Amino acid sequence: MGALDRGRLMQAATTAVVGVGGVLESVSCQSPVTVRQVRAEHPGTCALCVVGSAAGPLTGDHLSLDLTLRPGARATLAATGASLAQGDNGGSGRLETRVQLGAAAVLHARPAAVIVAAGGSVDVRLDIELADDANIEWRELLVLGRSGETPGKATLHWNVTRSGRPVLRQTVDLTDPTLTAWPGMLAGGRVIASAFLSGPDVVAQTRIASETAVAARLDANTCLVTVLGTDVSEVSAHLDALCMDLTLSGGRLVGATCHTTVQTTAS
Repeated sequence: MGALDRGRLMQAATTAVVGVGGVLESVSCQSPVTVRQVRAEHPGTCALCVVGSAAGPLTGDHLSLDLTLRPGARATLAATGASLAQGDNGGSGRLETRVQLGAAAVLHARPAAVIVAAGGSVDVRLDIELADDANIEWRELLVLGRSGETPGKATLHWNVTRSGRPVLRQTVDLTDPTLTAWPGMLAGGRVIASAFLSGPDVVAQTRIASETAVAARLDANTCLVTVLGTDVSEVSAHLDALCMDLTLSGGRLVGATCHTTVQTTAS
């Protein structure tokens, strides 16, 4: 049975709670958002890997991930592959992630890239709640269309609070082809990479690396980095370079042994 012939909508919620010392206190998974603990490269760190176990999100699907780090907990989050959003030009799927970091918690996250196939539409939502001294590096990668395809549609929502105070509230609407072709929006680019960096190890500053690569200072220790382009590898490399400049090496977490591969070739 093909992905678009599944015959029913999917509502799937996955939750994970990480405690001090790299302990995975609890995990509850619903396909296709399956979380597994993998080998960590640093003692006391819980390495989590998201494994795609079914197609999605499809039109009408609502897939969510809730991740909580207890005070003092350290974790990494990676993925084995990309999420492919498909549709029938009718509705939209939703990918929703909620993250809570307790006092002095540390999270380094590179979740699955989201590829929006031709005719597909997806609503991507990220909510992050931080304690005052929590540390986070969260990355997002969005690809509009596979190679040779008409770009799909997407909306991106970021809502970040620290101790209940708003840090970032941003919505990017990429559903209107006229606007996405506008030089002030995407200007023909189809790959958007973002990184949210916040914590004592971040030296926050506004930096314009190019017309399509910018780091925006949100407060003394918080930055939002955005890179736009047409090639996944080039965009990711530019994002890495900007993040490296803004983060002290002693405070960075190394990713777990669970690597992301992005395939954008049309099938």
